[in-house]
Amino acid sequence: MDRFSKFHPAVCLLFFVFVMLVTALAADPVRCAVSLAAAALWSFRVLGARGAAKRLAFALPVVPLAAVFNMLFGRYGETRLFSLFGAPFTLEALAAGAATGLMLAALILWFALYSAVLPSEKFTAVFGRFAPGTVLTLSCALGFLPQMAQTARLIKEAQQGLGEPVSGLKNTAKRFSALVGISLENSVQTADAMLARGFKGARRRYSPYRFRSADCAALVFIIALFAAQLALMLSGTYDFKYSGALALKNTDAATPVLWAALCLFPLAVDVWEDAKWRLLRSKI
Repeated sequence: MDRFSKFHPAVCLLFFVFVMLVTALAADPVRCAVSLAAAALWSFRVLGARGAAKRLAFALPVVPLAAVFNMLFGRYGETRLFSLFGAPFTLEALAAGAATGLMLAALILWFALYSAVLPSEKFTAVFGRFAPGTVLTLSCALGFLPQMAQTARLIKEAQQGLGEPVSGLKNTAKRFSALVGISLENSVQTADAMLARGFKGARRRYSPYRFRSADCAALVFIIALFAAQLALMLSGTYDFKYSGALALKNTDAATPVLWAALCLFPLAVDVWEDAKWRLLRSKI
């Protein structure tokens, strides 16, 4: 069981925002590697072994692809690896591309975890009070996307079951036309059901989530680590220089430790709950 998802949706949302924001803004190999490792470890807990392996198989190849792509088209750095048709390919461009690839791979995994931990109803619970119409529209749109993907797969399977060919532009257009028709019909039925349940007029807002003391403690801990990471970023810790010779400035032990503490917080909560549960069971 994933215990972190049991926190208030606002706590979970702020955690993902903070982690993805630092990962994208810092974009240095140390922070991105820690972020990627933490997301990979937690994904086995949240998504299961098969789901995590599928996400990793999609995310990890981004790292070498970004590194090679940047080396091929980036013309900076002093450490020449080789030359081709007079164009130099440098270690600095390769390292910069690898750092970008680590950032993208980490963000891919964090977004997958966000979708699993914060479904549309939790997103609605956080922002429904401030912008109910906008949140309802976004929730419906996010719900229709996986539904459309599933419907498209069912249409293709039905076409194969009837013995009809599924390849080619003509058959794809037929499936797309059927998908659009089914989606429009479902949207009309959803609108009628919402009107029947009173979405047209004034309504009371109900949320099953309550902000408890554990949520407050987790929120304070997350904000403190995020603020510390921002301060370290502004002070220039782990500043990688890719123009000229590859250089790393202002290294310290606090930066990766505090960053790992923030990224591994959900997994630590899950492990702590498992240990507490085993201890309670042993006393029965």
